[in-house]
Amino acid sequence: MAESTVKSAAEWLGKLAVEEVKYLYGVRDKVERLKKELEWMQCFLSDADARRHKDPLIRKWVSEIRELAYDAEDITEKYILRVYNKDKQPFHLFSRATLMWFLKWFCCLARDATALHEIGSDIDSLAHNIKELRDRLQTYGVKTTYGESASTSATQVRTKELRRTYSHLEEEFVIGLEDDILELSNKLVNDHHHKMVVISGMPGLGKTTLARKLYHHSSVRNHFRGGFAWAHISQHFQTRSVILGILLDLIPDDDRERRDQVRGLEDGQLHGELYQMLKEKSYLVVLDDVWTTVDWKYLQAAFPIIHDQGIASKVVLTTRNHDIVSALGDELVLYHEPKLLDIETSWELLQKKAFPDEKVTVDLEQLGKEMLKRCKGLPLAVVVLGGVLANKRTLDDWKNVLDNIRSYFGGDKFYDRSYNNSVYDVLGMSYYDLPYHLKPCFLHLGVFPEDFEIPVQKLYRMWLAEGIVAVDGKALGGKSSVEVAEGYLNELVERRMVQAAKLTTEGKVKTCRLHDLMWDVSMAIGRGENFVSVIDHIHGQSDVEAAPMLNEHTRRLTIYVGQQGLESSLPSSLLRNTPNLRSLLFFQVRETKEESSTKFVKDICNEFPLLRVLELEGLNIRGELPREIGNLIYLRYLSLRGTDVTSLPASISNLMCLETLDLHVRWVENLKIKLPNLLWKLKRLRHLYLPKLTVQYQIENDEKLRLDGLSLLETLKGVNFNKVEVEGLLGLRKMREVSGKCSCNEENMVSFLNSPSIKRISLWINGSLFSQDPMILSKCESLRILRIGGEITVQFKPEMFPKSLINLMFHSTQFGQDPMPILEHRLPLLKKMTVAGLCDVSRMVCSAAGFPELTDLVIGASPSLVEWRMGQGAMPKLRSLGIFKTGIKKLPDALPEGIDITCRPCVPGIERFGTCPHYKDALSKGKQPRFTVDEEN
Repeated sequence: MAESTVKSAAEWLGKLAVEEVKYLYGVRDKVERLKKELEWMQCFLSDADARRHKDPLIRKWVSEIRELAYDAEDITEKYILRVYNKDKQPFHLFSRATLMWFLKWFCCLARDATALHEIGSDIDSLAHNIKELRDRLQTYGVKTTYGESASTSATQVRTKELRRTYSHLEEEFVIGLEDDILELSNKLVNDHHHKMVVISGMPGLGKTTLARKLYHHSSVRNHFRGGFAWAHISQHFQTRSVILGILLDLIPDDDRERRDQVRGLEDGQLHGELYQMLKEKSYLVVLDDVWTTVDWKYLQAAFPIIHDQGIASKVVLTTRNHDIVSALGDELVLYHEPKLLDIETSWELLQKKAFPDEKVTVDLEQLGKEMLKRCKGLPLAVVVLGGVLANKRTLDDWKNVLDNIRSYFGGDKFYDRSYNNSVYDVLGMSYYDLPYHLKPCFLHLGVFPEDFEIPVQKLYRMWLAEGIVAVDGKALGGKSSVEVAEGYLNELVERRMVQAAKLTTEGKVKTCRLHDLMWDVSMAIGRGENFVSVIDHIHGQSDVEAAPMLNEHTRRLTIYVGQQGLESSLPSSLLRNTPNLRSLLFFQVRETKEESSTKFVKDICNEFPLLRVLELEGLNIRGELPREIGNLIYLRYLSLRGTDVTSLPASISNLMCLETLDLHVRWVENLKIKLPNLLWKLKRLRHLYLPKLTVQYQIENDEKLRLDGLSLLETLKGVNFNKVEVEGLLGLRKMREVSGKCSCNEENMVSFLNSPSIKRISLWINGSLFSQDPMILSKCESLRILRIGGEITVQFKPEMFPKSLINLMFHSTQFGQDPMPILEHRLPLLKKMTVAGLCDVSRMVCSAAGFPELTDLVIGASPSLVEWRMGQGAMPKLRSLGIFKTGIKKLPDALPEGIDITCRPCVPGIERFGTCPHYKDALSKGKQPRFTVDEEN
């Protein structure tokens, strides 16, 4: 980890020496010398970092090196800040303030001379200390690894061909749970007495894996005709979000009126709504990872299951807390605890994870089983060990892993959980086995709350802002900085240290999370290495308890905001001891109706002038962002996503280091966010998220937004091409990803979208664009997602759409043409399609082998459509089909088997699939389902 810190500090000093030369006048040579000392120190750190967990003295020296690297940044940045603030004072010739200005100027000369002497002395002292430490390491026998570091630096930017074995998809097979799945699936379907199944046990035992297998089990799916809902509770859940999420899972997507209705209900009403639904129909709800009996009490008012044996719905609950088992009682609850794996089953699981297609020698098997003894039969530990061994094939490699497990932490363990200390040895060893460039990535995941589902795009931007991922051209090796960050995360997923929670349509990781035990490891090591500090107001951590861990060496601080709100989350008396803070993240993990003014942000700007990352997403702050935000000249990442900020000050243009600006504020009816037309001055900006397309924003003087100066911009989201100077976008040669909308043809828009650098485009357009130019999008080969609204009056032709589309949506387009024959062979990559608004089209035809990759199809708002024909072999990968408000009289016989179909009214032929909730609901009530053929009568 220290190697990454020193590397980042050296690169940052190099940038400052080149780009801030006027502020470093007189000490630039000293800064260059300091940079070289840090670079030379890097040569020793690979060996030192590998030996630090075995040798307390080396561990102490590596910690000192890390702090010296931080000091190098602090000294230089504080000096630049002093000079910068002086330079901001304006000079007004012949003004009343001129005399005072001259007096201040003479004083500043003296102060500058003093400051120059101070920084020169500080840098000399620091460089001497670094050299002295380096000499100590060399004398102690720590080797230089210059060649290896160079090799590692080259390989770290290559994204490996990964096997895409994401944890949530790997449940295609399970080891050791087969009997549990058979027993519990039978209980859910055939046991009419027990209404709740509680799966309990220690973390990492496979409780969630077992619940997910039950959730997707075919007999369970066929039994619960009302529907299914999955809620991940976690330690920091919000009651309203959980209950509302369950309701929205159970209410069909096409019932928009009812979905909107429940969104507007008060908290107590939400509980009552879910309570009534569960009584009326047969549903299955999974509550995953309930932590305490108090958490269950927050939720139980919505669940009649444990009180009424006549209810057909059931609940599966997973928990690590046996107190919950006692609190629930035994009346209608079935308890189950998966067993730990024996050594043979553990070995079978290890083989599946580490080398599924290879045979191993007897010697390797013997070593593997010796390592597995440390896993104590815990599936998570076995899986993580498999990730460590996946790229190791020799006997010596395996012996080294075994030795590392034995020596990991030695007697200096930082866990006090006697029942699985050896398990933590295995999990912690997986961290020390990481290449140096992945160690800070893993530790950084610990800044997010436990069980938090992390959007990976946010994660990548933070890694870039923190210097965890290189952004200079040589280190990137031709890739974009985001592609390098994506490669790092994929490596952690491949090693089973991080779980992929959701995937995009293209199969990439969309969100990820750490398992609870891996989060423990990340936090323990992160705190031990002064990587992160956390103030947890959720669980009652007081300011007095938090104070000892906050000092001048604190670099990253995460604050969990409690119900007391923001104002009391950041007491100045507590945080005035953290002047060198670089990263400040807030997480609103409990509901609060308290609304704070943006004065809260003003206090942050005044307290922490060296901030690089400021994460305010989801906080209840409203009003104009204070002008003091412009004082944070080192800020690289600023997120206002989900806040109620209504205006940005002109001083936002002072943030010359800013790389990510997220303005996805919360939608509020009749509210516009005001933006100064100065964003083009943010020369280092790489990722810009303008307000969502549903949010109105206004540029000062009603001008069009200028973005022409953003030559480094890679990501542009939320752009309205009718409100931006499109001509200025043509010069943005590093653009990689764009999303936006356009209601009328803008000159130069197509030229911009056809830029060779752009790799992914998501577009929302009005159908009238085709009337102006039918071929407007035909050459846009980076277009992945296209949403078309409004009326289409031209005849469709295949060449109107680029072959690159993976998601196509027609919404209320009112066109009188069957789109299927036109699109089915034109779009070979298409995975999702929505067709809504067919006008005077009575028949839809899909030929054999059409839409080879389509997985999701929705047909709606087309009452004239009565016939749907499909050739054998069409849509072979279709897994989800929705049919709403059509006149289709019969489902095609050629529809693939095993797909989930929802239709309203029901379409004849749905009987052989048995998945439609409306159809199953009617049968459960002893009623005849309402079919499309009945609509004519």
